[in-house]
Amino acid sequence: MKYSLLSAALLVGFVHTVSAHSTASHATAANLSTASQSTQAQPALSVELAHKTQQVCDGVSPSQLSATYVIFKGDDSSKLSHELQLTRYQDTVIYQRSPQTFEAWQRNGEYVRYFPMDKRSVSYRTGDLLSLNISYDLEQVFHLVSPEVRSELKQADDIEHTCLTLESFRGEQGGQEVSLQWATSLELPYRLTMGRGEQQLTYQLIEVKPVTSADFKTLTAGYKDIDFADVGDSESDPFIAKMITQGFIQHGSSGFYTSEGQQISGSGHGGHSH
Repeated sequence: MKYSLLSAALLVGFVHTVSAHSTASHATAANLSTASQSTQAQPALSVELAHKTQQVCDGVSPSQLSATYVIFKGDDSSKLSHELQLTRYQDTVIYQRSPQTFEAWQRNGEYVRYFPMDKRSVSYRTGDLLSLNISYDLEQVFHLVSPEVRSELKQADDIEHTCLTLESFRGEQGGQEVSLQWATSLELPYRLTMGRGEQQLTYQLIEVKPVTSADFKTLTAGYKDIDFADVGDSESDPFIAKMITQGFIQHGSSGFYTSEGQQISGSGHGGHSH
């Protein structure tokens, strides 16, 4: 019996549907002094954000960091949908977008889906992902925007922003306008905007902090793991049965879905961390 996984995948081919369920506070969005500005303007930080970003100058390594983004639609940060926390430690990156589940990817192309409330996880080997017709760009997984995409955008003047140097890019991807402010020392976007008007989608970095080995191990410690290849033989497991019922693990081979149930194709991520 074949199953596919339901994933909270991000930035798939620059086409992403924002979840209607907010997991971040309006107050957080209100603190973003850059949120309602045009991405053509040099960003100005609030005092709180400036303090948080200053930590980047105090020894944050691009290979050992935790970065928090707010994600909102339109040009008004009050329409914030949720926060995304990206934690990158050496060859593994973790995406956290809700308390119900998070996901990890590794440089070797493996993927793990974690369920904190159950302290369980499901691991997918590269062969599992191939059998589900799931392709992925590991550079995009680890950096949100791949070097290939940046190379297709037109570079504008750099911006000196506190201790960050931001490279500015503009162009189109998949028929959408794209504006990118790239933080070179973090190897991540500082601000990414796609589309226009009410359909515009913005990712704004609001916090960066260093991550130690102990910090990272704590995120995935104590989980009971099952290999995806064994799911078909484990339907009597109450956890597996619940995940199938709730749609986190589905029959079929259609691959990744957004939190609204829309299929995502042509992208990916990877990991196997415990």
